[in-house]
Amino acid sequence: MQGKAGYFIGKLIELVVTLFIVSLLVFAAFSIIPGDTARVMLGPEASQAQVDLLRSQLGLDKPLIIRYLSWLLGILTFNPGTSYAYNMGVGELISQRLPVTIGMSAIAMLMVIVVSYPLAMLSARKPGRLGDQVCSVIGHILFAIPPYVASLLLILIASSLFSLVTVGTYVAPKEDFFGFIGCLLLPSFAIALPKIAMSFKFLRSSIIEQKASDYVRTSKSHGLSDIRIMMCHVLPNSNVSSITIISIILSDILGGSLIVEQVFNLPGLGRLLLSAISRRDFPLLSGIVFYLAFITVLLYFISDIAAAVSDPRIRLK
Repeated sequence: MQGKAGYFIGKLIELVVTLFIVSLLVFAAFSIIPGDTARVMLGPEASQAQVDLLRSQLGLDKPLIIRYLSWLLGILTFNPGTSYAYNMGVGELISQRLPVTIGMSAIAMLMVIVVSYPLAMLSARKPGRLGDQVCSVIGHILFAIPPYVASLLLILIASSLFSLVTVGTYVAPKEDFFGFIGCLLLPSFAIALPKIAMSFKFLRSSIIEQKASDYVRTSKSHGLSDIRIMMCHVLPNSNVSSITIISIILSDILGGSLIVEQVFNLPGLGRLLLSAISRRDFPLLSGIVFYLAFITVLLYFISDIAAAVSDPRIRLK
């Protein structure tokens, strides 16, 4: 029990230290970028006195350490300043766009799990046979297609050939929740396609490896059916590698959704991030980058904890 608590506390400390380092890197990256934010906001026609006044109002004339502590406090309280471009709180802007990105990532992850698990189980049942080879070839093709290319192909097929969707149509979740989910289905599928192939490949290898273990042969000698061995022994023992790969895929999906949002014209964090880059809106930019990094680090933390719970041997290593 003490070892388990020590492992969890160690991982928690690791999480906090990682986030602290991430905050330092994010703040440093946007503080050393050449250019004067006040000058950018006021334009080239502004006088030096006007620029200096705005720098003072924005706190840009303060020492770097003071600016970092002030920014960090804002990050921790979900109030990391005001967007220069939108004249709104960064936290408010992110919370408005976050449901699109999180919703799309969650639907894409659900698609990955629902499709890749059964396919991997069927393919690993008789490796090397025709069904396994067909699944592997399709997986290789899907893995080679980037999400934005898949997005364009799906738009072409769904809107031009079948008139199923109108690109650019977006329904807010407050207006119609099921309409909101419907808007996210096609972009989520575009994100999920290469991840399904990735998950299928890892799961298939893990299941085949487990099926070659001694305990599977022992189970068969005791008369257990293949499906029972698969569901009660092979899949649970494949959980550790499955949890790890799912956490990697989920963070990858989060990154991929930023590009797909642009293709489908969805008002998510991806469009907000590109807008912040084009307008040199550093408070908004640093806020989005940090919170995306925070979600990614948190996913890996949860993955480590889940893997340790599934396999206690990990805590002893």
